Amino acid sequence: MSVIDDVVSVAIHPAIGVARVGNSRASFFVGPESPGRHPSESEQLRDPAGGFKRQAARFRLFGRDASGRVICEIGANDATIRWKVHLANKKAAWFAFEQALDIPASKGDLPGVRPIASPLRNRDVQGGARAGLIVDPGPRTVSASGPGGAMAFDSGTFLGSRVDLGSALMEDDGSLIVLGGFGEAASPRGEPISDFANNPGWHDDVSDGPVDATVEIAGRGHVPVLGAWVIVCPPNFAPGITPIVTGWDLVLEVMAGIHPGLSLSRPVFGEHIQPLLERVSQSQWVNSGFALQFGWGSPADLADSALLARLNDPGEAARALRQAVFAWFRNPDYSLTQADRIPAIYGDAVLIDPRTQDPREWMAILASQYGWLRRWAEGDFVPGLRPPSPALSALPPAERAAALDRAALEDTAGGPFHPGIEYTWPLRQPILYDPRNPFRIKRRSLPEPTLPAELTSSLALAPGGPLDGSTAGDITRWMAVPWQTDTASCLSAYEDYAGEYLPTFWPARVPNDVITEEGYRTIVDTHAPRDLRYAAFSVGRRRKWLRGFSYANADTPRPPSVPLSDAFVKNWPTVGLVARKPGPTNLPGMPSTLWVETDRGAGGGAGPAGALTLSPDAPETAAQRAGGPPPHPFRTRRSSRL
Repeated sequence: MSVIDDVVSVAIHPAIGVARVGNSRASFFVGPESPGRHPSESEQLRDPAGGFKRQAARFRLFGRDASGRVICEIGANDATIRWKVHLANKKAAWFAFEQALDIPASKGDLPGVRPIASPLRNRDVQGGARAGLIVDPGPRTVSASGPGGAMAFDSGTFLGSRVDLGSALMEDDGSLIVLGGFGEAASPRGEPISDFANNPGWHDDVSDGPVDATVEIAGRGHVPVLGAWVIVCPPNFAPGITPIVTGWDLVLEVMAGIHPGLSLSRPVFGEHIQPLLERVSQSQWVNSGFALQFGWGSPADLADSALLARLNDPGEAARALRQAVFAWFRNPDYSLTQADRIPAIYGDAVLIDPRTQDPREWMAILASQYGWLRRWAEGDFVPGLRPPSPALSALPPAERAAALDRAALEDTAGGPFHPGIEYTWPLRQPILYDPRNPFRIKRRSLPEPTLPAELTSSLALAPGGPLDGSTAGDITRWMAVPWQTDTASCLSAYEDYAGEYLPTFWPARVPNDVITEEGYRTIVDTHAPRDLRYAAFSVGRRRKWLRGFSYANADTPRPPSVPLSDAFVKNWPTVGLVARKPGPTNLPGMPSTLWVETDRGAGGGAGPAGALTLSPDAPETAAQRAGGPPPHPFRTRRSSRL
């Protein structure tokens, strides 16, 4: 008797898959499928012409027995499989992003603060014409591998112009590959860029939607299939650098509130404490402020093996050290403004104003993470360093399915949400999820209610409202349009009152300060003087990742005919990838691995004629070194134009 005879239902994993846009039309790569593993070498993420490869989301089928336990993976040799995917982009027809609508400042719960009312985008397009603001090619199905086993999402339009949202294909083993768009954004009406998040007349080609399948097992007929969801989001410009708070951390906390059985009985150091500490130090490669505070060679390098060994000790001798580290972290109850705590990251209520009194001006780790740290500081934890991550193929079916769920979301940022990188604040709302099936986005069974011209917190969070069940395009519609204007606005240290490098937004996805390729060559040059090699590693020699876009460039200044944010919309593929490289072998006191900006200036020929020519290593101006970047004109709470 085969194990497949015990299959009574099938579930698609990952429950929430993540794909990313890219401008390469030649090749793609599959996103992380095992926690802690990422295709992070630059040659894997650029095509031969220098284009950004798209990141695909791969979905697999897993059989469950009568108790709901995963017992096997199901492939093309086990069943007849037919996949269905529906992608859409609804950003331009949705409401403007002003601020996360689930925080006190948006609800009007703070003294002297009026509640947020987000107006519709493109209000001049009215009535039935608003359907033209939605890019929706409709659902597509595929049931065969090979040349005929592909489906394209290229028939949707925006104000009459076709928009390609990507494609999907079935592999020989029966799994499904979903690919997003090509990172293209445009305004058919020729509207100018005016805001970091809400630009009238503009579209991009990110998307999201349900992933379903029909599975027919020979001699058994069709079996029920639990569907999944895919989110197509912007590129990851620092693949392998993990955000301090990940999407997995966030969704797991939400799920534990719905399903108490998922709550921890006791934190495990290598599972819940060590990764959080190491991520703080890992940010050293994408932000110079983190490098100074927690980077290589600093007393607070939380990734240092000797320090981790001491922090892994639950005994009384290490109690003072554990409690001191715990005290560094900001309390997520937000009862006080703790500007001196970590992480030094802007929060959901950021106004970039030193006079603000809202504690949510700063980001805190999640309440669940803070609780784990508290118990760890008290010595109530299971010691043990994190083991190496196993390959997906080495895991039994149930663990393989769970690894897919975790790896996809662990590669995303779980905050802050202003609005975010891959998704925004709705993912922390329990109403968004299917209460019967953990980690699954709830499908909308009834039509969405008609909403007024302005969206408030009470309307957004209401039962039956826009979060109570989703259809294609409903997750990404809350994000900035186009995504490039938000990314080019994600800087650090807007005001010099907080320092030259911090706070920041999402450096693990949108880097701030990087070791350049030229600097790396000096570091590993065995013939160069040691003092020059050490100097090339220093914070003072690192360069702004967005130089030439959001930062002036002393050697190749931004052409005055190309508006600042418009330049990034057209030429984003010319930025560098931050990739892992081996460290110097004969330079004492240096790390064995470095993360370096590579491939800057390559773009696979993307972009219009007259695109920017970027000097790879041009220094910032003296004024920038003295005062940091100027406040970005588009990074404001209230949109300037809708």
